[in-house]
Amino acid sequence: MTRRKVLLIGWDAADWKVIHPLMAAGRMPNVARLAREGAAGHVATLHPPLSPMLWTSIATGKRPFKHGIHGFFEPTSDARDVRPVSNRSRTTKAVWNILSQSGLRSIVLGWWPSHPAEPIDGVMVSDHFHRADGPVDEGWPLVPGSVHPPELGWTLAGLRLHPDLLTPEMVEPFVPLAREIDQDKDLRPGTLMRTLAECISMQSVALWLLEHEPWDFFAVYFDSIDHFSHGFMRYHPPRQPWIPERDFELYREVVSMAYQFHDRVLGALLEKAGQGATVILMADHGFHPDHLRPMSIPAVPAGPAVEHRDLGILALAGPAIKPGEKLRGASILDILPTILTMYGLPVGEDMDGKVLTRAFTDPPAPAFIPSWDHVPGADGRHPPGMQYDPAGAHDLLEQMVALGYVEPPDEDRDTAVRKAIRELRFNLAESYQHAARHREACEILTALRAEDPSDRRFALRLFASCQALKLREEMRRIAAELPGIDFLEAQLLIEESRYRDAGALVDGRSLAAADLCLRQRRWREAKRICQAVLALDPDNARAHAMLARVALARGEYEAAVRSALEAVERAHHDPEPHYLLARALAGLKEYARAAEALRAAISFNPHFPEAHWLLARLLRKHLGDPASARAHRALARQMAAV
Repeated sequence: MTRRKVLLIGWDAADWKVIHPLMAAGRMPNVARLAREGAAGHVATLHPPLSPMLWTSIATGKRPFKHGIHGFFEPTSDARDVRPVSNRSRTTKAVWNILSQSGLRSIVLGWWPSHPAEPIDGVMVSDHFHRADGPVDEGWPLVPGSVHPPELGWTLAGLRLHPDLLTPEMVEPFVPLAREIDQDKDLRPGTLMRTLAECISMQSVALWLLEHEPWDFFAVYFDSIDHFSHGFMRYHPPRQPWIPERDFELYREVVSMAYQFHDRVLGALLEKAGQGATVILMADHGFHPDHLRPMSIPAVPAGPAVEHRDLGILALAGPAIKPGEKLRGASILDILPTILTMYGLPVGEDMDGKVLTRAFTDPPAPAFIPSWDHVPGADGRHPPGMQYDPAGAHDLLEQMVALGYVEPPDEDRDTAVRKAIRELRFNLAESYQHAARHREACEILTALRAEDPSDRRFALRLFASCQALKLREEMRRIAAELPGIDFLEAQLLIEESRYRDAGALVDGRSLAAADLCLRQRRWREAKRICQAVLALDPDNARAHAMLARVALARGEYEAAVRSALEAVERAHHDPEPHYLLARALAGLKEYARAAEALRAAISFNPHFPEAHWLLARLLRKHLGDPASARAHRALARQMAAV
């Protein structure tokens, strides 16, 4: 019997908005073939959209507060310094650990974070392996712990390409006028060359391992589109008014050539993997390439994430995948449950995603176990208490500082450690908020705010969770300590039903204004604002959800279903669109489908009393299940009493 092979390719920050025009022009034929021969669509990200957290969620099927990776850097084991985040902080099994203890061989390349390489059944090359630290004539030693098994280290090290060895012919397709640039004054070509060399290095290793090592599961991660985009998307056509014409002339081709280069990389990987492999190409988030590009980057840690878009790419193709299928409602949390199902393995009930059954020609019936973490056996994780040499950390630190993701570490080591811990806790709080677990977020944010009242991020995030929990007195205290912020004042006025006064403080073109119109029963005006927002950004899930609310208010249930489904497709793990969909379906007397939508909403936010109330009513009046109705009614009452 032929064993199933799955090839997972990660392109950090890849976006259909860039790919579709290139595909239409015939310039990305390999992605076009995947989309044509398989299933494709958007994949929703999580918040905060920070790559180490997201790629770990992809590999574990769990949100960051379950898997333990909460940012770019972490304290060292002795808490005396900081280092790039390592897989030592991951608290749950990744896909390669599950497959190892299931008798399947994995090859994992460059996953972020994957240093030090884990002793899995197969090969792991860590995210420190391909980064060059210093000029080539100073040597390029292999970072200790970057390759498992170690005996493959020097063979793979010889496949790396140092940025100093790139030829002009390799760079000029990206920057045709490169010879006119004074690189002593303009450092951007150096950034491009480094990113390109790292991509080529990872590709060379991937092709060698595909040819020389047996595998059941092969995962390779490329961070290069993200790096190209942060460095050069601002110069991507059309030219924005704030971009100098000369900069646009020099660097306008970089992003489109980066995508085309990755398409060639993809073609080579597909050829080596062979016809029988199931291929998954995906991104962790997208990247604004159009008028939604920000003009400036906030001067806060991880500020460049403002350039990210909530929707990345996803394409699956292979023997069991339905050709031409449009994927809807996919999340990065769904990747691992889907892969496990491909291998006939059960999904952990503690995983947060679902199986993408619609992608399959013959939709499978997933099996489940409580948790893979409770399954004994050799899984290839590091032993408890293992230490490692953080060699190579300086180079990765400099790269993250250059991209703007992190501040340069404070020279005072104690201060640097405190700042690193603070950012990890802040990211954890945002992860809780994105999962609608506002009580946990409040606890963290309240402590952070007490420790550093000067950082407004803590207070603003705390305000949002207090609003979700209807803690109005705390909202007032925060607003009083941050005078002059119209948004906070408007939200307080809304809580007091002073809608006209609140309207004077919000942008009349914003969704906040549409919400005020809804509250004042100005349905037509609310609809107009939402449609204007969608004309600028058709993928705005909040605008689609608000249109569903407008339609519900007007009793237009079919229109509400359409808008709610549009919101669900773009923000599947947000419970509100599912709740709105349920209300619309109930209005159409499709009670079974409405109950299914309510169960989805409750699965994403168990503390959702309105969803419990509505589900209880449907179960009692229309679906003949009074016992379950009583249970949901009791839950709703409990929540209302808190």
